[in-house]
Amino acid sequence: AVGVILSTGLYQSSDIKLAVDIGTNGEIILGSAQQLLACSTAAGPAFEGARIKHGMRAAEGAIEKVIIEEDVKVAVIGSVLPVGISGSGLIDAVAEMLRLGIIDHTGRILSQAELPAELPESIRRRVVKDNNSREFILVWGEESGSSRPITINQEDIRELQLAKGAIAAGIKVLQKELAINKDQITEVYLAGAFGSCINPVSAMVIGLIPAMPLDRVKSVGNAAGAGAKLALLSRSARKQAAGIAREVRYIELSGRPDFQEAFLNAMYFPNLFR
Repeated sequence: AVGVILSTGLYQSSDIKLAVDIGTNGEIILGSAQQLLACSTAAGPAFEGARIKHGMRAAEGAIEKVIIEEDVKVAVIGSVLPVGISGSGLIDAVAEMLRLGIIDHTGRILSQAELPAELPESIRRRVVKDNNSREFILVWGEESGSSRPITINQEDIRELQLAKGAIAAGIKVLQKELAINKDQITEVYLAGAFGSCINPVSAMVIGLIPAMPLDRVKSVGNAAGAGAKLALLSRSARKQAAGIAREVRYIELSGRPDFQEAFLNAMYFPNLFR
């Protein structure tokens, strides 16, 4: 967290900014030169493809982007046949499913009979039964590298809701501590190897980060690593890092009733489209 603050210059900002470093844990920093708050949430492994039926790390063969128009279009790392889906691909897919009304704001995959009438047949036929649940076929078996369909099922969506809910709830608690609303945040930095791969629009659609004008959201790469390099290469930067560590106020989320309440609310998706 100190590395992120150092490399992004949050500690020097006159405006309130938000930095989110997303991985298995989510490090969240909010504030300005006047006051900086930080917290950490156990976001879970969904962002890294773990505990997702066809999830995988962002390696060759992983679906990294999804667009659903008249049919499903996917971008695959390495430009090979897909064999699974990465965290960024999962976020894209769920955001698109929300936009089209394939899932509702509670995260439930709708039945064929409940789908919007205007949805093309090429999309409707991708919603299928999976034992006692439903799933959405992203890639048909004959189009995948494993000859098996690549799908998103109900359990995958629940895992994503847990992960994004923890991050969103952490942000809410920090906003409450600073007594600000999302409109007072002038910029959002998405950090980390995974955070930098996320489509900001998809992140806002699923409620991972606050909805705001797109030009306020920036991907900053491995900001923690960049901060560590600064501290290694510059004595003044290292001194500044030590000062940051002393001055940032850490908010412990575990055991806070307001975090638990915010987490439960953040499990739902924003009801933006219906």
